Amino acid sequence: MNVCGYYQIRSDIADEMVNEEKECETYTHRYKEVGMIKVSHIIVHDENNPFGKRPGDYISVSFPSLHDHEIRRDLVDVLKGTIDGLIADTGKNIAGVLIVGLGNRNIVSDALGPDVSDELLVTAHLFRQHSDLYRQEGMRDVAVIAPGVMGQTGLESSSIVLAVAKKYHPDLIIALDALATSDLNRVNRVIQISNTGIQPGSGIGNHRQPIDEATMHVPVIAVGVATVTSVGAILFQAAGNDELRMKLEKSLTQENLDLIVTPKTMDEELRYLVQIIAGTLNRVLHPDFERF
Repeated sequence: MNVCGYYQIRSDIADEMVNEEKECETYTHRYKEVGMIKVSHIIVHDENNPFGKRPGDYISVSFPSLHDHEIRRDLVDVLKGTIDGLIADTGKNIAGVLIVGLGNRNIVSDALGPDVSDELLVTAHLFRQHSDLYRQEGMRDVAVIAPGVMGQTGLESSSIVLAVAKKYHPDLIIALDALATSDLNRVNRVIQISNTGIQPGSGIGNHRQPIDEATMHVPVIAVGVATVTSVGAILFQAAGNDELRMKLEKSLTQENLDLIVTPKTMDEELRYLVQIIAGTLNRVLHPDFERF
């Protein structure tokens, strides 16, 4: 979270707090490029860290465009390798997976989770009928829910997820959500994957109960895309110096600065993002998916 005067620019993306590769007591930052895709891997070692993040892995995958087929193809490969690595790091045999598509499908900038959920290969019901057959076909036992938001259900999303997890007993939960970035250039251009869970609404200051290993009692991997930024973030990024930023802060109300912004191309880009993330997860969860 960047601070400008008294105004806090909200961001869910861990690497927006650091610019260079570094290793110290509280965190390690590694960086690599795969073609036109940039991968920033932050490993937080200690609770007292400059990111305000929980200890764990935060991997940001940045890309210049969604309109290039080769970039989208390479992006799926990079994301698959990243998620496969985090699954392996759990040290557990992951047979059953619960996918949680967080967000409000009626708001395009918040519809990523529910829309990806619609495109996933769901097999939990099949496993309960013909378990041995589907295991031989290189598929995992996968269930999917899209719990909506509190304004629609009156319930915390985490409460719904926990109730389903207690019934379904997954070995892993993968939570999908829209995130906020402090950099206008990264809207719809960065995907963050972490093994520390997720707190719905945190990017816009609407903090809800977390969905993490402590609350769910199984490992949680979060996959999020930065689909929004704020007016304050855009203005302070454009201002370029602290004096002008302070003037802007004094001339605008907190409500003005906190207004959420998403691009007019969001509908089209959402379709690409859904295709990329759903395709990645189907390949991760079902190793022989491309045969089907």
